[in-house]
Amino acid sequence: MLQLAAPLLASKANYITEIQPILQKRCYACHGPEKQKGKLRLDTISTDLINDRKAARHWQDVRSAINLGEMPPEEEPTLSADERRTVLSWLNSEIKSAADSRKSKGGRVVVRRLNRAEYQNTMRDLLGLDISFVSDLPPDGVSVDGMLNNGSALQMTGIQFEYYLKAARAALDHVITTTPAPKVFEYTFKKSTENKWHRKTKPSNRLGKDQEFIARIKNDYPETGEFRIRIRAKGEFNEDTPGPLPRMRVMVGYRPDTEVYRKTLAEIDITEKGWHDYEFSGRMENFPLPVKGQGKYPGLVISVTNPYGGHPVIESLEFKGPIFESWPPAHHRQILHDSVSRSESFEPDYVREVIERFLPRAWRRPVTNDEVIRFTEFFKVVRKEMPTFEEAMKETLAMALVSPHFLYILEPFSAEQRPLTQHELAARLSYFLWSSMPDQKLLSSADSGELSKPDVLTHQVDRMLKHPRSQQFVENFVSQWLDIDALDRVVIDQKIHPGFKPELKGDMRRETFAFFSEVLHRNLSAENFIDSDFVTVNSRMARHYGIDGVMAGEFQRIKLTAKNASHRGGLLGQSSILTANSTGRDSNLIKRAVFLRKRLLNDPPAPPPPNVPELKTADPNFAQLPIRKQLEIHLHDPACADCHRNLDPWGQALEQFNAIGLWREKIIRPIHGKKTIELEVDANAKLPDGHKIQGISGLKNYLKEHRRKQFARAFVSKILTYALGRSLEFSDETLISDLTNQFLKNNLRVRDLLVAVVQRPDFQTK
Repeated sequence: MLQLAAPLLASKANYITEIQPILQKRCYACHGPEKQKGKLRLDTISTDLINDRKAARHWQDVRSAINLGEMPPEEEPTLSADERRTVLSWLNSEIKSAADSRKSKGGRVVVRRLNRAEYQNTMRDLLGLDISFVSDLPPDGVSVDGMLNNGSALQMTGIQFEYYLKAARAALDHVITTTPAPKVFEYTFKKSTENKWHRKTKPSNRLGKDQEFIARIKNDYPETGEFRIRIRAKGEFNEDTPGPLPRMRVMVGYRPDTEVYRKTLAEIDITEKGWHDYEFSGRMENFPLPVKGQGKYPGLVISVTNPYGGHPVIESLEFKGPIFESWPPAHHRQILHDSVSRSESFEPDYVREVIERFLPRAWRRPVTNDEVIRFTEFFKVVRKEMPTFEEAMKETLAMALVSPHFLYILEPFSAEQRPLTQHELAARLSYFLWSSMPDQKLLSSADSGELSKPDVLTHQVDRMLKHPRSQQFVENFVSQWLDIDALDRVVIDQKIHPGFKPELKGDMRRETFAFFSEVLHRNLSAENFIDSDFVTVNSRMARHYGIDGVMAGEFQRIKLTAKNASHRGGLLGQSSILTANSTGRDSNLIKRAVFLRKRLLNDPPAPPPPNVPELKTADPNFAQLPIRKQLEIHLHDPACADCHRNLDPWGQALEQFNAIGLWREKIIRPIHGKKTIELEVDANAKLPDGHKIQGISGLKNYLKEHRRKQFARAFVSKILTYALGRSLEFSDETLISDLTNQFLKNNLRVRDLLVAVVQRPDFQTK
């Protein structure tokens, strides 16, 4: 016991004689018995970082604040070089010792349920049917990290189980058919079926502004199954004054009365002269459909519009549906194959074969004979109660789809950490990079026992990132990392921004996805997220930003120059970020500051104290004050000053962008109804560590020069949190530091970071 206690006693003595006097001199005034700024008190905090996890987290925050020059604050005497070195040396040693001691205990990946996106993708890939499987499922919980795939936030209740059972049964009703082949409907339209349509919209074959090609099928049309639309069209090109390419948007839905409910099937540019055929397909279940016989305008409506620019001309539109190569369709035959006779005497053998094929795919691993027997016995029980073989089979397979082996990324518990099995590793890798189940190539690699070999794992990562399913990683990770869904929570005031169309939010979102995808698939540096010499825009976003020469509706990489908005480089110049962190009327300096610190630097500010009132003043001319003058009120309020002194400058540097992300030289602010005032943009800021910066360019330069390592560590932490499906713990300190150092040495290359993460024992261990 004395030998075990000796290091702790030595550490304590070192703290008392060397560290405590420095803290008493420099820190206790703000974090001592009289004041506890940020709810942190250092004179009584435990120094036993091994056994006191809460204290360990606080000491880690102290180290970060000292490293970043944020503690002591600027108005207080700074630590001398010797004091700083002494304190950091003690902190580094203690934190490392605590992390090492916990390494064998913590860091366990928790068992977690598939979230909505993963469930949807898995059901689609398992059943071979691309329809919505999650429309009735409850929303996912969000973890403290902002992630939707964190096991601690993905619980299961009895009510949720009922929803999943209902979803499984409904899915199998779509997949396994018991009806004869349906009637196929075919129609050809040479011109719009309607003379007058919705509001100002004019039916026409030539699509200009407020013109649509309308095809309404009043009575006979399918309500389920795949359909195909073929359009023969050409584009009108003005070579004298080049503009956006002619573009068609095809939508399917219905009009009950004054409103039109429809969903976009596809958008496509017309890039070549002359008449060409364009073909699109979808499933009827994925579109809003009318109730037959009801409504002022009964029937299915197919419309073709011109989203912007150019002039598409429609010669004809053909509709066919449902379409299938044979009956029953492929998704039915994938489950209920006919390799064994279906006669009554052979039915048990047939059922067993179906289950032996289905369970390993659904459960993402080999299954035991006992598991197969359990389901065949269940089939025998329900078969007596069901009118048909197919109905009994549906109920049997539904039970497989509500099993924990399907609904969870299941890795059986062990008392000690253990390597993942090959199939557990395949599933963890697949849900990391695809948000879905492993494909056959990944499962075959697991079957062979080769998957965990470093070269095989690297090959699989490369292959998976080249696969279209990797877009699911891009969209899910980026949405959660940057909280892109905040766009939906902001309503743009169109009186202040009259040219803004709500549909532009979709392009804002896609711009950020396309930008991340460009960095990932070209294996570029994550430093591009801070600043880049390119953007990824389509013609709509280019026009929004004032970038000339972009004609296509598809997103593409555009080189930035001094003439075409060079300030747009990186995430902080993108409208998805700027608009999501605005009021909808104007910029929101505080929300943007919180975004930067939380999402890009992994340094979220403390939440505001309870019952803090909104910024108000008795000054009747408050609305006419520049933002800096308004925010000075925070500094006069002791409840606000400490936080806002370290927060406001980050948002101040982004004031050159308005609520919808447009560059501005002046701030136009409405007052007294229709009146407005004009204010100068003030984007100069003095950051908490004393650095003075000028606007967005100064902020980006500062982040690259002074916060590069912090950003790298923050990005590594977010990727790790997403990859492991859990919050990071104190015991992950060594893992984070090692990956960050490797990431920095490799010039922050993103694809290489993903490879490094999956090669780590931590990713391959339960």
